[in-house]
Amino acid sequence: MKKIVNWGVLGPGFIAHSFAKCFPKSGKCRLLAVSALLKEDADRYAETFGVPRSYGSYEELIADKDVDVIYIAVPTGAHYKYIKDCLNGGKHVLCEKTITMNAAHLKECAEIARKNHLILAEGLTSVYEPVMKAMKDKIQSGIYGKLHFITVTCGSCKEYDPNNRFFSPELGGGALFDIGCYAIGFANYFMSGKPVVVKSEGVLCDTGVDLKSAYVLKNQEDELATVLIALRSKTEKIGIIACEDAFIRIEGFIRANRATVTYLDGRTETYEFPTRQLDAEVEAVTADILAGNEVCTVCPVDYTISILEVMDEARRQWGYRFPFESEVGVNG
Repeated sequence: MKKIVNWGVLGPGFIAHSFAKCFPKSGKCRLLAVSALLKEDADRYAETFGVPRSYGSYEELIADKDVDVIYIAVPTGAHYKYIKDCLNGGKHVLCEKTITMNAAHLKECAEIARKNHLILAEGLTSVYEPVMKAMKDKIQSGIYGKLHFITVTCGSCKEYDPNNRFFSPELGGGALFDIGCYAIGFANYFMSGKPVVVKSEGVLCDTGVDLKSAYVLKNQEDELATVLIALRSKTEKIGIIACEDAFIRIEGFIRANRATVTYLDGRTETYEFPTRQLDAEVEAVTADILAGNEVCTVCPVDYTISILEVMDEARRQWGYRFPFESEVGVNG
């Protein structure tokens, strides 16, 4: 039985630096290798973070037989290709959000993972926060009564720069792919079943990417969710889950550490949790690998697919696609 899980980093950019800084010192995992398109970039990263092996191509990392799982940290538009390459090379995968540009691509990758008995997980930070599972367990226990609706507000204010990736259609920019996955992910996480009805309106900016959008979701259990996201309007990132006997408010849900429950009579309860960083993602995937699981228990790939299906349908309703797509949801 495997006692330590060896990790590799594919793409030593900004988020990969945060990944290395947060990498757990548990003794159950090790950051063994890094790869970049330029060997000097990989060498610099390896020297900075004490990574034993560095490669000047992604193919070399995938071919390293000692590497068990690869963290993919390249730009979103390249995720699909390298997820497939890693899975076909026999590696488990943790990929930064947004994991792929559409649900069809993720379903294809998920099938490869299942065929090869490998874990494929998205690094959707919010889901790995302890507050999320703790409150979901309480809601599912029924102590707050039937769940009726969820509302999510998630706005950030990025400086407008047509050359920045946030506003570049060629790089998959826009509010939906920057923070939309978090907001829609919050709603989908707490709903009893995935949305089967999606109604959305989006507003595009001069560069062609989405600037802001609104969503109404409904599932087969008749639970409703409303979601608002924006790229040029900063808001508190708040999620509220309304049940029959109480409502739960989770502030700053992308990196939340507190949930407040308010009952019908005005009583409140506050639950405090530690705030986790990228180490929580590593620990979750490592634990699943060591346990012999083939799906990430914290962030299952089917849950991630449900988020992308909402994003696909919203974009279809807007008539919005990226330059590299022949039609919404299909890369061509």
